[in-house]
Amino acid sequence: MRKPRIILATVVAATATAVLALTACGPTLPAGPAGRVIDKDRDYRASTKTYWNYLTVRTAGGSEQEFRVSKSNYDSCKRGSSYPKCTEGS
Repeated sequence: MRKPRIILATVVAATATAVLALTACGPTLPAGPAGRVIDKDRDYRASTKTYWNYLTVRTAGGSEQEFRVSKSNYDSCKRGSSYPKCTEGS
């Protein structure tokens, strides 16, 4: 009766390791241009059941640019804050 317990423990450990590895690996996104955050947007991707987070900034030159950011950067940067300074510490 010990063999089924060993197999079960091995399967549980392997599954836990795989889940931890997958959750730790988020997308590495390029940094956007420096500027003032003027808008935030989230798109739901049904195929992957995830949200993609976007910030729109107004640069020093007056142009607007939208770019994808991580969830932590999205949560850290409020409208009116300065990007990328708002991401420091997140």
